[in-house]
Amino acid sequence: MKRTGQRFLWLVLCALLLAALPTNSLAAVELPSVTFVSPSMASKRPFWNDFIAFMKVAAEDLGINLTVLEADNRFEVNDLVRKTLSGQARPDYLVSIYQADTTIATLTMARDAGVKTLIVNTDVVDAERAAAGSPRGIYPSWIGHIFPDDASAGRMLAKRLFDRAGQMNLRAPDGKIHVIGLGGSHTATSSSHRRTGLLSAVADFPDVVVDQFVLAYWKREVSRQKAVKLLSLYPDATVFWAINDHTAMGVLDAMDKRGAVPGKDILTGGIDWSPECVGKVLNGSMVTTIGGHFMEGAWALLLLLDYHNGHDFAQPDPTLHSEMRIIDSDTAHRFLPVLDRDNWPSIDFRRLSKTYNPGLEKYDFSPDAVARQLSEQ
Repeated sequence: MKRTGQRFLWLVLCALLLAALPTNSLAAVELPSVTFVSPSMASKRPFWNDFIAFMKVAAEDLGINLTVLEADNRFEVNDLVRKTLSGQARPDYLVSIYQADTTIATLTMARDAGVKTLIVNTDVVDAERAAAGSPRGIYPSWIGHIFPDDASAGRMLAKRLFDRAGQMNLRAPDGKIHVIGLGGSHTATSSSHRRTGLLSAVADFPDVVVDQFVLAYWKREVSRQKAVKLLSLYPDATVFWAINDHTAMGVLDAMDKRGAVPGKDILTGGIDWSPECVGKVLNGSMVTTIGGHFMEGAWALLLLLDYHNGHDFAQPDPTLHSEMRIIDSDTAHRFLPVLDRDNWPSIDFRRLSKTYNPGLEKYDFSPDAVARQLSEQ
């Protein structure tokens, strides 16, 4: 009996010693260097501020050496890329978004420099699809692409607005729900895809008619100016579908000028999960804001870390989609903790990585993955 007890104690001691040492799989993790070139100054665009901040938290947790460069416009992006790739300390990977008239040059420079590229946030513009191809095609060093399903987001926003308008019976004398659409720009794929989602939803609602669709160029002031004019031209309009949160805020500004009550006389909603618009959703001024795609920088780092350590994401497709979710009065309690920056350092990004979690079979690039972790704490 004494010998059995000693043997058990020895086994426990050995187990404790082994647990204190890094496993072979973790000890062998190679940590890549990554440069992200942002298309905007974080101080000028709340979305990119959140995108970069979340990406930096993920990089620290994953042990990735991340450098963030901020451009003031899309043409400055290539200047930053050129300087980065011509220097002695080239990164292992370059992350950027797809922008018309500039990204093919970015892909060419990265290929020539022997640096692999991952594109986030935006799809390839139609006019350049033949020249750019797809990841691992014309440009083999372009190893991956991750961007949100913007058509789905535009559709979700429209359906939520139309449903609420129907419930509130915000119909014109002709029995129809009249809608104004405020888009982004001609060149951004996120703008065109979200508009496709809007039109898809309209086709499912026979009592909905779009009076006018105009571009607001993602800007609050432009949206305000156009919404003021459109409210005069189309007095029966009770729904304003907005391409993003900035644009939705411009609609609220226009309503204030007209004396309309937001959330009662006229409904609007946006896309981005900006703190200001989340607040407007909570006080009833806006119907919803849709977002979560600010997390894509972190998802990109997970893909690159895994790729760097032999867990290729090429199958079934090196093009992946992140997921967006609705924040409204019913879902706010679930996603508000995700938006609280004080909670971000407690997120275990390694749980979402195949390098640190070899048993992981499928990536979950959704706000739900983060919300679940935070709910456990």
